[in-house]
Amino acid sequence: MNQPLVSVILPAFRAEATLPEALVSIRAAMLDAGMPDEALEVIIASDDGRDYALAQVRNMPFLRFTPPGPIRSGAGAARNRGLAMAGGQFIAFLDADDTWAPNYLAATLPLVRRHGAVFTHSRVLDGVRPVLTLPRHKGPLTLEDFGVTGASFHPVLVRDQSRIFTDHLSQDVRHAAEVLARFGGTAPLADTFYEIRLNRGSTTAGAHFAPRVALAYDAHEAEILAGQGDMPEVMRARVAQLFRDKAALNAAFAAGAPPGQGFYDFVADRLGAGHTTA
Repeated sequence: MNQPLVSVILPAFRAEATLPEALVSIRAAMLDAGMPDEALEVIIASDDGRDYALAQVRNMPFLRFTPPGPIRSGAGAARNRGLAMAGGQFIAFLDADDTWAPNYLAATLPLVRRHGAVFTHSRVLDGVRPVLTLPRHKGPLTLEDFGVTGASFHPVLVRDQSRIFTDHLSQDVRHAAEVLARFGGTAPLADTFYEIRLNRGSTTAGAHFAPRVALAYDAHEAEILAGQGDMPEVMRARVAQLFRDKAALNAAFAAGAPPGQGFYDFVADRLGAGHTTA
């Protein structure tokens, strides 16, 4: 088997309903970039005991699957199982309930070839309703953008820059922040979108998620300041501050959001009231 150009890591937990749309968006991005099937592999990492290889997916020969078995090991562990199988020159990420914009690969691949890592805007969608797009600026992505906006941002990067994920909640934010720190705290921001699709049945929509993620932010901060994680020492204070900022935004949402308001609608109101991302 020839080495693929891009490996996409896609953890799957009860993903039967949303996975097809995620895969269709990858196919659209491939076509937009003019990529043949052999240039890409999508590694679906099961975390619910389901053998996703049994799902019949037409016209997608680039799918690979981690063996079923682990259940509720966490998204970080699932991503690590996918990374262990990845053979691509570049690594990209997609959650099973999210999608890519059609030009995702066409916009990111030229930049990752030049810089080693690139990020994209995160566009938050509630069904067909656009909630907001983050960050609002067009310049490079910074560590501070994570804390001020509360969003997750997703890298496309060279294979040897993708380290293992932790076991905490928000491990994807930690992974992305460490990538950014290794590149000096900033990275190019491609003119495309990772589409965060709000899912009322997801873990993050649960009533107990906010206090759990607050504990995770504290754990990330403590570990970073204690010397854990792969980043330059000079960057540790900025990465730790990122998680303090996220914790503060999380606390503001818990204390001040009107009943029934979603987190990203709350963030949109704050940004519209004069808060900026840069």
